[in-house]
Amino acid sequence: MKLAHTMLRTGSPEEMIKFYKNAFGFELREKKEMDTFTLYFLRHPGQTAELELTYNHGKDEKYEKGEGFGHIAIHTDSDQSLQDAYKKAVEAGGEDYRPPDECPGDYAFVKDPEGYEVEILARSASQ
Repeated sequence: MKLAHTMLRTGSPEEMIKFYKNAFGFELREKKEMDTFTLYFLRHPGQTAELELTYNHGKDEKYEKGEGFGHIAIHTDSDQSLQDAYKKAVEAGGEDYRPPDECPGDYAFVKDPEGYEVEILARSASQ
């Protein structure tokens, strides 16, 4: 078995798609228009796991964050430093949340435009 996707509800799908594209290189793979909601499936090239963004028609504000959801984790590119990846995510519209120098390992956290935490993991040479 392997991870299929992580789903986030969003009130601003265009902003979220732009953030994940500009910060992490995700591409919109599929858009499914339904009667009361729209699904957007994003994927990083070369991977199968996806980020599913769900927009419930008419719900244009941010959702309250549930206590059970933690975060999405994304590896840096093999030729990218953790600091560069963090900076790129902040410049793409992410919230400067827990930069690399505040974390006790090879990781950092930004928040996406809806406030969800995204962990950026430094890719080791063996990954």
